[in-house]
Amino acid sequence: LQRDMQVDGGVRPINEAEALAIRRQAAGAIQAVYAELGFPAIADHEVEAAVYAHSSDEMPERDLVADLAAADAFLESDRTMLTIVDALEKAAFHKTAQNILSMGKQRVAGDYLQPSAIFDKQFHVRSGINDVNDYVGPGTGYRLDDPAQKERWAEIQRLPQVQSPRDFIADQIGDPMPNLAELAPAQVGSRTEIVVGVGPAFGKALTRTINGLEHEDVLAAILTGVAKEGLFGRVVKVYRSSDCGAIGHIAARLSGSGVGIGLQSRGTTVIQKRGNAPLHNLELFPQSPSLTLAHFEAIGRNAAAYAKGERPTPVGVKVDNWARLRLIVKTALLHRHETAQIEDKPPMELIFDWEPEV
Repeated sequence: LQRDMQVDGGVRPINEAEALAIRRQAAGAIQAVYAELGFPAIADHEVEAAVYAHSSDEMPERDLVADLAAADAFLESDRTMLTIVDALEKAAFHKTAQNILSMGKQRVAGDYLQPSAIFDKQFHVRSGINDVNDYVGPGTGYRLDDPAQKERWAEIQRLPQVQSPRDFIADQIGDPMPNLAELAPAQVGSRTEIVVGVGPAFGKALTRTINGLEHEDVLAAILTGVAKEGLFGRVVKVYRSSDCGAIGHIAARLSGSGVGIGLQSRGTTVIQKRGNAPLHNLELFPQSPSLTLAHFEAIGRNAAAYAKGERPTPVGVKVDNWARLRLIVKTALLHRHETAQIEDKPPMELIFDWEPEV
């Protein structure tokens, strides 16, 4: 967020080696303090566990009663923070000792109680009193693009977990479908049929849905559903839009029955009827990560049923409330990748070399 929004939240990115070193130093410092104060000993294997543990569940069991008794004895004694500082100095944890001593000094001074106060790296207090807010509108105040913040801005951008956008969608990119080819500009049909409109990246720049279903299998499932209802299915590639509603709208306009299916390459699907507004559809399936081949076949069947004038039961799809959180970045990148394939050309009739098993 700091990098993408270009704001300074005070977080410094570190790599795994730095994180392990900091953990080891912290665990070693606590071990040294326990030893100096006569607390229940911390074994070396406990220090090692603290360095690599993902949570407290992965830490060895300790005698909590003994630990709490030692802490109570410390609080009831005349020992202070300076005792801790002295213990750290004796164990050669000089930087940690200095930091704790500086914190103690600041608690005595109380300057950190000033409005909007923070500590800088040198434990100096910066607040609304000695560092007045100079924001007076857009382009003013503290800005990371200020030349004076060049070093901090570079630090924020050094994210160890950065991945290429292409890596996020690598699973959706494969070899173009060999059994899907363009014929000619699509025309309005004259028979009772279902037109399946696919996005500009379908089967070529992208070959799998967001949950890994092969485009070939998805298309076969939809057309199987259409065939089981006794209708013919036609496939058209829409080049001028990557929007699911627009793809479905064009498919319905080209369909002889007036009913079409819009299919984005990531799997989002809509059943549309000619004459409806693009966002006024018969059925919409925005939860593409939850769609299975059985769902796609049912979508094909329902589209055919609508074309025959029937009122089928809408296809039920389980709602995954976590899908958006887990896949929002991947969804955006897949849509961007599909949008990049948009061309100024009319919808094209496709031939899908496949026979339904009906």
